[in-house]
Amino acid sequence: MVYLQLLVVLGAIVWGVRMGGIGLGITGGAGLLILTFGFGLRPGHPPVDVILIIITVITATAALQSARGLDYMVEAAARILRRNPRHIVLLAPLVGWLFTFLAGTGFIALALMPIVVEVAEKTGIRPERPLAGLTVASQNAIVACPVSAATVALAAILAPHGVELTDIIMISIPATLVGALAGGLVMLRYGKELSDDPVYQQRLAAGEIARPQAGSVEALPGSAAWSVYGFLLTIAAIVLLAAFPEWRPSWPGEQGVVKLSMVEVIQMFMLSYATLAVCCFRADLQKMVSGAMFRSGAVAAVTILGAAWMSDTFIQGNLPLFKHNIVSIIETAPWLFAFAVFTMAILLFSQGATTKVMMPLGVSLGVSSPALIAMYPAVVGVYVLPSYPSLIAAVEMDYTGTTRIGKWVFNHSFILPGLASTVASIATGFALLALR
Repeated sequence: MVYLQLLVVLGAIVWGVRMGGIGLGITGGAGLLILTFGFGLRPGHPPVDVILIIITVITATAALQSARGLDYMVEAAARILRRNPRHIVLLAPLVGWLFTFLAGTGFIALALMPIVVEVAEKTGIRPERPLAGLTVASQNAIVACPVSAATVALAAILAPHGVELTDIIMISIPATLVGALAGGLVMLRYGKELSDDPVYQQRLAAGEIARPQAGSVEALPGSAAWSVYGFLLTIAAIVLLAAFPEWRPSWPGEQGVVKLSMVEVIQMFMLSYATLAVCCFRADLQKMVSGAMFRSGAVAAVTILGAAWMSDTFIQGNLPLFKHNIVSIIETAPWLFAFAVFTMAILLFSQGATTKVMMPLGVSLGVSSPALIAMYPAVVGVYVLPSYPSLIAAVEMDYTGTTRIGKWVFNHSFILPGLASTVASIATGFALLALR
């Protein structure tokens, strides 16, 4: 019976991924219905906290975008890249990591891609090298960001075990930063030099190199910079409240003192920042809700609701069986659980959904909280299949043709820096735990 249930779950995931958009969310709901009514499984817990976090964080980020704060950050990142063109292979992943970490969204990487290609080609460097590193590093940074859906989900899952948000980011920040650097290092000599690349030379000879034309640059209002400062101060306040829980309000309850949770803190501060952006930084409410940022948040919320709820139902309904067959393996080598997390990330195409699906299973199987934190970067396996939106965007924006998807599907430009980044991040996480 469990194999039929697993077939339903995997079928719903594959079907939803093929649909694209919110497909994974709606097919997850259909799979949940089959598990409940067809197999009699008791529904698991819907990921309400994670969905509320996504809604509030995306609202704040949409306000930042509407206030032109993201444009300001892109301009700052572009200046750094253009001032150091010969170091772009290492600099692009680090800049992509930093600005994605600060903004809490991979949108920054998409805006930087044309700049990276332009600077690399003018310098005579194969654009594939910095572009692939940038794309992977931007996904890694989402794992490190304290207000991302994935990080908050992990914090909520591990909170009953005495883990605070700061415990997670003290490992994930340096680990993923090392991973971003590793992804850049393996690309330093990757592929033929630009002058020897046959595809580029063919396009050049045929006059098919369509370089973006420099247009008039619209001056950003002074409020754009202030919107960024306000956003960063909001994140800093959230991190401080996580580091010093005694600063959070508390109230007497039936079972002792009840303290304001970090999930509630993040929701309050993100909505408050959006209010500040509208009142003080010229953010437009209509542009906020109609922009791509808000729509992507809605897609993420529906995806996590359907996929995570269905998977949690399947896992909880068969937990005794999983424990009987897997727990001895996990106890012997807990790091093997990272492979399971990585594989699920490939299927789910979402760091947040993978975290919500797999980390509760890890807790149930007895994997320690520190080990789960070290393995957390495994949720960035979204780069393996070259149908992830940021990978496709990178290929399309590289007008030189050096960034490619091979005919064997997995032999694409992002697989080497991605694997190097993931391995380095997880290894660094375990090393940091050993030093504590």
